[in-house]
Amino acid sequence: MEKVTQIAEKHSDKLKYLLISGACIGLINTFCRADYNFILYLYMYYIWIYMTNDPEIQTREKATSFYILCYSLIIDLIWCFFWKSQWGYLKEDIESGTHGLVIFLSWIGILLKIVVGIVIAVSEKNVIKGTLPKALGEKLNEGYMPQIDVNNQ
Repeated sequence: MEKVTQIAEKHSDKLKYLLISGACIGLINTFCRADYNFILYLYMYYIWIYMTNDPEIQTREKATSFYILCYSLIIDLIWCFFWKSQWGYLKEDIESGTHGLVIFLSWIGILLKIVVGIVIAVSEKNVIKGTLPKALGEKLNEGYMPQIDVNNQ
């Protein structure tokens, strides 16, 4: 694990290239798939590169986008397993070739998403740790207020 951390820290300045690569793969995948990865990667690129005028908002957005990235990784895995079996490769035509390309690029996108997630988790570990619950049963953040139901006062 220490070796992975060292590699991720060493190459964390190349995160913007990984994000642009993910956006390009997402753009190509929109030929056969309603792909949200294009927008997700562009937004993450904006957060990491251009959103520097308000560090508090940038920190919150970085943590949120990391969690969305992890959630979307699960969605991509489900999508790849489901559609590979649905599309099938019985016919040899352009549509079948396009589907094969999209499935192939989706698997590359999953690997890229894992790499991006690791780089973000290592480079922004303090931000991510700050958003996690302190312990089971404790309040999530310092400013936590229990919900008060207006009808039962």
